[in-house]
Amino acid sequence: MDIEALIGRFAARLDAAKVAYGHGTDNARDEAYRLVMGGLRGQPLTAGSRAALEALLEQRIRARVPVPYLTGEAWLAGVRFDVPPGVMIPRSPIAAVLAAGVAPWLADEPGRVLDLCCGTGALGILAARAFPGARVDLADDDARAIGAAAINIERAGIGDRAELLKSSLFDGLAGRRYDLIVCNPPYVPTAELAAAPAEFDHEPRHGLDGGSDGLAVWRRVVARLDDFLEPGGVLLGETGNLSGAFDAAFPHLRAVWLAVDGAERQAGGDFGVFVAAGALAGPARRRERL
Repeated sequence: MDIEALIGRFAARLDAAKVAYGHGTDNARDEAYRLVMGGLRGQPLTAGSRAALEALLEQRIRARVPVPYLTGEAWLAGVRFDVPPGVMIPRSPIAAVLAAGVAPWLADEPGRVLDLCCGTGALGILAARAFPGARVDLADDDARAIGAAAINIERAGIGDRAELLKSSLFDGLAGRRYDLIVCNPPYVPTAELAAAPAEFDHEPRHGLDGGSDGLAVWRRVVARLDDFLEPGGVLLGETGNLSGAFDAAFPHLRAVWLAVDGAERQAGGDFGVFVAAGALAGPARRRERL
């Protein structure tokens, strides 16, 4: 059996097992491809490697372990990231917005960028790739995430432009200001998380749970946003299906909800990704830029 046939066979088994997707893929074929290619890591398909892949497939089906935890890698915007167990799996549609240069909301390349709640560092690294002249801070309060991000920063070759900081949101960033803040915080309402498919139980709960209404962490971010966002700067964030609740909670941000090619629409019909300016930008400036 060649690799293509094995992928097809694995896809059929995943489909029959009715596994849940959402950790970088949304269908059985892509899930099988990531499992096989990630398991092989460029090595040939042999009897031994096929047996190892079959064992990974069994874990995926029986224990509902997401593929990135089985292969140790995730792909976002065509870039590979190390993903150890216990660290959030990168899959944010924010990646597509960064690849497009956050246009047209950023008139100029940002000088300083912050990836807040950075996890594996994926979004900060993608920001560094999109803006080669920018310095990027990546902040998280979880030691495992910091360790994974350090590996990914080294692999990306941006160590001279990136600083990794252990910080609970803005607490460890005093005195720093940014032209672009990228933030994908925990935003799943607690009750909704309790009903999520078993695959999501493998991710750290603190990386998903946004409190009773999903906005607990966002409230802490927005409360201090203007101490860290430069005048005319841009906040690029994600809320899942909470766009209506977010607008109601933070009307002064005048969030603009983006259509993201290739991303899944949320329950409210949008893609859960927004841009907004800080209050220091002023109403007139905000209308002009957003």
